[in-house]
Amino acid sequence: MLSRTLALSFCLALGASGCALDPFKSEQSTPTTRGGGDARSGSGPILGSPPVIAAPGSGSEPVIDAPTPTPLPRERPRTPPATLGPASSALVAQARAQRSKGDLPGATVTLERALRIEPNNPLLWIELGRLRMDQHNFAQAEGMGRKALAMSVGDDRTQSQAWRLIADSQRARGKDAEAQNSMERASELSAN
Repeated sequence: MLSRTLALSFCLALGASGCALDPFKSEQSTPTTRGGGDARSGSGPILGSPPVIAAPGSGSEPVIDAPTPTPLPRERPRTPPATLGPASSALVAQARAQRSKGDLPGATVTLERALRIEPNNPLLWIELGRLRMDQHNFAQAEGMGRKALAMSVGDDRTQSQAWRLIADSQRARGKDAEAQNSMERASELSAN
């Protein structure tokens, strides 16, 4: 019992991380025990050899690396300007012809076909936004412009077109201050 108490106080003094000795574990696999007990009957603890503890300054102390410096923010990556595929380009040309004749429902159907071909092309969303402007659905036109903005990160030319669409829809709803800010953003992007 005295050896258990000593082992336990030794472990507590070192802290849980410095002690690999479990003072309450007894091994039943060996036929004899240290301390005079019989292993078969479980009448005495078997303590292993005490853990080896490195002295301070012996080189086995944990090494703490210096924190890695935080990298500076990089410039926004540039992407090539968005383009229409051949099928979408033909459908946009058809929709523009329908629009010029006043067939706005037909132009809508044609642009929606193009969007099924290239749903992630921001130029198609801008084109549909222009059509919504013709239909006097200014809030939806702004939504289309914002969707095109989200799809064209890094493409200054396409983002400039999207900001112009947003500015036009804001101006049509009487939001002149917001429209002015949107036009300034469009101008900044077209200068790049």
